[in-house]
Amino acid sequence: MKENEKENRIKKIRLDRFLANAHIGSRTEVKMYIKDGRVKVSGEIVYDPAFYVSEEDVVTIDDMLVEAHRFVYIMLNKPAGFVSTTSENEPSVLNLIEHPYVSELHIAGRLDKDVEGLLILTNDGEFTHKLISPKKKVEKEYYIYSKKSVIVTKEMEAKVEKGLDVDGEKYLPGRIRQIDERTVSITIVEGKYHQIKKMCKRLGIDWEKIIRVRIGGLALDQSLKPGSWRELSKEEVKKVFEL
Repeated sequence: MKENEKENRIKKIRLDRFLANAHIGSRTEVKMYIKDGRVKVSGEIVYDPAFYVSEEDVVTIDDMLVEAHRFVYIMLNKPAGFVSTTSENEPSVLNLIEHPYVSELHIAGRLDKDVEGLLILTNDGEFTHKLISPKKKVEKEYYIYSKKSVIVTKEMEAKVEKGLDVDGEKYLPGRIRQIDERTVSITIVEGKYHQIKKMCKRLGIDWEKIIRVRIGGLALDQSLKPGSWRELSKEEVKKVFEL
């Protein structure tokens, strides 16, 4: 391959846009940083905001490495009382996240306001589409805490495994199992409106608290207190689509 052909195949981007995309500041702010001589490309100070950099270049500001824009995956232990949307009238789960990419994040599989547990936030649209698509059959497991003693019967198991029909709405097959005297687990592969609550009503479970504990092969980090979050590793992101 000729050298000029190789050069054309390397993706390039303006330095000011690279910095802005990396959330170092606004386009106006990063232009000032560049003109002030605070930015280096592969060890050399660059004063031109329109200078083009490639993925092979090392960009620093005040001698600190600047990571290129990336996909972010965050695990949040959602507490009750927060909505899984942006809202000015109610507290949103996004208000719990302090992250440079927070303005880009969306919820990959929402939870009701009064439901707790594992929530994933990301800026990767393809990941979210794959996660919430019923065709992919990514499991979501919920622990249902009942107000009174509940016994999972063979009949209940059969109904859930067949696919419950609730008020004319057919759900895909799932699983239900006993955890303890007042706790059951329900696993589904879709996430229709109020689905778990409707399933509980159909099964005669008077729930007190619902917690999502697993998505695919990724379990809720028990060290995360309600309202706490952390980024997922690449290995953990892959686990979402296991099982």
